Amino acid sequence: MKLPSMMKGWFNPNISPQMLLTKYSSTGKSKYLSILVEQFNLSLYHYLLSLSDKEMAEDALQSTWLKVMKVTKVTNGTNNHTNVKSWLFTIARNTLIDELRRQQKWQWQELVEEELAGHQTEKCIEAMDQLTRFNHALSQLSFYQREVFIFQQEGFSLMEICHLTDESFETVKSRLRYARNNIKKFLGQEL
Repeated sequence: MKLPSMMKGWFNPNISPQMLLTKYSSTGKSKYLSILVEQFNLSLYHYLLSLSDKEMAEDALQSTWLKVMKVTKVTNGTNNHTNVKSWLFTIARNTLIDELRRQQKWQWQELVEEELAGHQTEKCIEAMDQLTRFNHALSQLSFYQREVFIFQQEGFSLMEICHLTDESFETVKSRLRYARNNIKKFLGQEL
C-alpha cells in the first residue's frame, strides 16, 4: 500500500519543522504548511487563548498563519530563531500584542496584592473545581506574568522565553516567580 506523499512526512522523523518551513518557503506548496499547522496550531491557540478571549485568540491565530504564509525565504541566517516553534510563538505573541493595542485592551500594569486580596468573589470561587480556580487565578495575573508562565508550561526554557519576549534572563525569572507566588496566594495553596 502506498501512502500519499503528504502522509509520508508525518511518519518520517527526519523531517524537522525547520525543514518543512524551508521547503514551504522555497516551493510554496501548501502540504508543507499543512504539516506545520497540524503540529503547532493547537499549542499556539492555547497560548493565545490563555492571554485573551476566544474571538481575539482565533483572529490572532489566523493572522499568525497568514504571516507565516507570506514567508518567502527562510534560512538559518534569515532569522535569529533556529527553532521554528519559538519563531511561530514570537509571531503569535507580536500579533496578539498588536491586536490588543489596536483595540486599546493592552494591559501592562503588574498585579497589585490588594487586588488579589480584595476579591469579593472569593467565596464563590471556593465552590469551583480546582481547574476552574486555577484558570481564574491565571487570568488575574498581569499579561507579562501570565505570558512567561504559559511559555514555561508550553515547554520553553528560560533562555528561550528570554528570546521570545526580548527580555533579560533576570526579568523573565522574576516575572515567573511573581506569577507563581500570585497564583499560590490566590489559590491559598502550594502548586
